[in-house]
This record gives sequence, C-alpha cells and structure tokens, in this order.
Amino acid sequence: MNDKILITGASGHLGGGVLANLVNLLPPSQLVAAGRNQDALARFSNTGVDIRTMDFDDAGSIEAALADVGTLYIVPTAAPDRSEQHRRVIDIAARSGVKHVLYSGVIHHDEHGFGPAIADHQQTERHMATSGLQHTFIRNGIYLDAIPMLLGNALESGVFAYPTAPHGVSWAARADLAEATARIIADPKHHGKVHQLSLTHAVDYVALASILSTLSGRSVIHQHIAPQAYEQVLVKVGVPAGLAGFLAGLADAMAQGVVLQPTHELAHILGREPLGMADVLKADLARQ
Repeated sequence: MNDKILITGASGHLGGGVLANLVNLLPPSQLVAAGRNQDALARFSNTGVDIRTMDFDDAGSIEAALADVGTLYIVPTAAPDRSEQHRRVIDIAARSGVKHVLYSGVIHHDEHGFGPAIADHQQTERHMATSGLQHTFIRNGIYLDAIPMLLGNALESGVFAYPTAPHGVSWAARADLAEATARIIADPKHHGKVHQLSLTHAVDYVALASILSTLSGRSVIHQHIAPQAYEQVLVKVGVPAGLAGFLAGLADAMAQGVVLQPTHELAHILGREPLGMADVLKADLARQ
C-alpha cells in the first residue's frame, strides 16, 4: 500500500526542517527521509523515520526510494540542471504509484526573462501540472536567512549595494517556511492548492538598512547597483560565473517585483506571527 510520505533533501536546511516538524504531526513510521548524504540523515535514525538513499541523477535510486510512497515532497536542488532533475523525479513518481506531489518553489506571477532563479521553478510547476498527479505548489518568499549573505560587508562599509526593489520584496524565515510546509503536507485540506508563504508586508532595502542601523548602532544606507554591475561585482570577488548569473537574475526579479506577494497565509497556517526582518537580523548580530 502506497501510504508513505517521502521528503527529498532531508539532509538540508529546508527539507530537514520540514521533516523535523512532520515527526511531531504524523506517525514517524509513515515518513521517509531521502537524500544522497546518509551521514547527514543520521539525526533522524532514532525517530522511527525510514531513511533511504535518493540521487536525482540516478533513476534506479529514485525508483527504489519511492517504493510504498504515496506522497512526495520535492525540495528544489541547487544543480545547474535542476529542472531536468525535477522532471525525472516527477516522471518516475507518476510511474511508481505516487498519488500526490508537493513542491517548494518561489513566489512568482508567471513572469519570464529572469533566468533559472525563477524559470526553473516555473518549469517544474508546469511539469507537475501535466503529470497526472495531484499537485500542490508551495511558493516561498525569499529566505530572511539569506540577508547576511546579501549584506556582505555593509556593516563595515556602511553601504548595502544591491539592485533597488522599489515596491519591496516578500520575505520569510526558513524555519517558519519549514513548519508551515510540514503543516501543509500533514493536512489534506491544504492539498491541491497554490500556497504563497511570506510575511504580511513587503520590506524594501531602505527599510532593511534602517533596521540594521538601529540594531547594530552603525549607520548603513542602501545604494542602488544595476543587476549587470552586481553580477560583475560577484565575479570579481570570486563567485563562480554561473552562480553569479543566478544571483543577479534573482536580484533583478526581486527588483522588478516578481517575488512580491504579501499575504496572511503563512501566519494563518502557523497559527502565530512569523519571524520578521528585525528578528532575524538581531539573531545574526548576536552570533557575530
């Protein structure tokens, strides 16, 4: 009987967070933790969760991992060919008796021209929609956890240089997204829908710099830089060209309002207010 729920990427931050929440919502014996790195999955070994090896590039491992699985949750990979990887997993799932597939993408509104940062998620969603499987789209705001990386040396230089997003960006903490996703997976009333998970208000970079200034006691201002120039800066500081292009595409998408969907849905699913920008920045400063 295909009644197990498989979580891909369970060795990572999002997938692992989803599974850590699910063990408190569903019988652990119903859950499967899947990933390539078995050592990283060891933290679930004493929970009653079934641990399986799954490599998105290995069709045989995908088929084996999906045995007795009725519900599949896919965390997007970071591979350059991730759209192809996702398609492979979805196709094998459709042949293997899986009934329902859920996918965590990014908030978007069917815009085009922003490279893999947006297009990969759109392609995966389109393939899910034509797969014959029941499907649930979980579209996440940008991780608040990524803010320290985006800020770079802003605290030292006093300047946060990043392409301006005049209408702001939808954000959410990864821990809150993981908890909400677990609740979506566990409750059938959330299935077969499109979920937009973000804070109830957008936050722009001027506000971000102001919050950082207040919390740190140092003056930080936001300064606009064109996406193309931002990509060149990334390459100059040693970011691989492919990744620099991906990050610049994401910055451009955010600048043009693609990742923008203020909503109360995240708070509603959590049953509480999500962590905000100030909460995450304060925690990051405390670790420094």
